[in-house]
Amino acid sequence: MLPLSANSDYLSEDNFSLVNEYYDWDSTFHDNEIWGADALNQSIEMVLTTEPQERLFNPTFGTPLFNLLFENSSNIESFMPMVYDTIELWVPIKIDRSNTNVQVDPNAQCISFQIPYTSNNGVIAGIFGRRIYR
Repeated sequence: MLPLSANSDYLSEDNFSLVNEYYDWDSTFHDNEIWGADALNQSIEMVLTTEPQERLFNPTFGTPLFNLLFENSSNIESFMPMVYDTIELWVPIKIDRSNTNVQVDPNAQCISFQIPYTSNNGVIAGIFGRRIYR
């Protein structure tokens, strides 16, 4: 049997470098990879929009955002630290909590986020900005 290095498709770890360690598949499932801040933003959105117990094999993933938001939207600031802790648990970022902006529009049943963050390795700084509807 020939050694693996004899295969022309083989890439030695010595010759391989990963330019950006943050990557994911595009959530549209169109066989596109996304990198950097786009991948981190998609991961943040995934955590925010997934309710606990929703993932069968990972029941602790997600936040109870929708339940908390629409039960008592006037008290949103009291549960946002828990949401930020959950994001930092699942996504490799550090949130700049002093500069976050969260606004609730109960009439439109939506919440708007502006969450500044830095990747754990310090290479990527971005702002997660989304409006999420019920």
